[in-house]
Amino acid sequence: KYSADHYTPFPSDLAFLSEQVAAACGFQGFRAEAGILNYYRLDSTLGIHVDRSELDHSKPLLSFSFGQSAIFLLGGLKRDEAPTPMFMHSGDIMVMSGFSRLLNHAVPRVLPSPEGESLPCCLETPLPADLPRDSVVEPCSVEDWQVCASYLKTARVNMTVRQVLAIGHDFPLEPMEENKRDITTEGSCHLDDEKSQVKRARLNPDC
Repeated sequence: KYSADHYTPFPSDLAFLSEQVAAACGFQGFRAEAGILNYYRLDSTLGIHVDRSELDHSKPLLSFSFGQSAIFLLGGLKRDEAPTPMFMHSGDIMVMSGFSRLLNHAVPRVLPSPEGESLPCCLETPLPADLPRDSVVEPCSVEDWQVCASYLKTARVNMTVRQVLAIGHDFPLEPMEENKRDITTEGSCHLDDEKSQVKRARLNPDC
């Protein structure tokens, strides 16, 4: 659940990259507002789910993969629909948009990268000596680079980036706490019908 008063600043370099990728796919004006960073070991999995917490589903979900490979399952609108399996290798970017934005998906298996590669070629390219003053790219120490490269030899890192709000919209106001509670009358209970997937707690112990 996203909250207007509980967040940290979004990294500017990842925001810039995400906005460039979105624009290349036809999504001009995409705003990187939320990100999830998943770390996978070789025995890790990610269960089937749908990313629907964002308040604007017309914007794409961007997924960046680094390190070891993974089998990605892209299903349908229902959990029991047969999924389409595909490989996600280091350096791959997946864009879920339009119909695919709210499809079920999962990662059932992490596999060693083909030919032992764990870093995309672009990350092995040395940075130019003179970076622009306003560049979001910064050089890192040899020690830090070695730590990251070593980690990715036995692990997978996946970043997903999302736009939460529609342009010009804000978070809806949260209802007052007293309005969230169920109102009961003496000797009766107001419970959800049997078709509902969620049952509210009984407030009257005599029911």
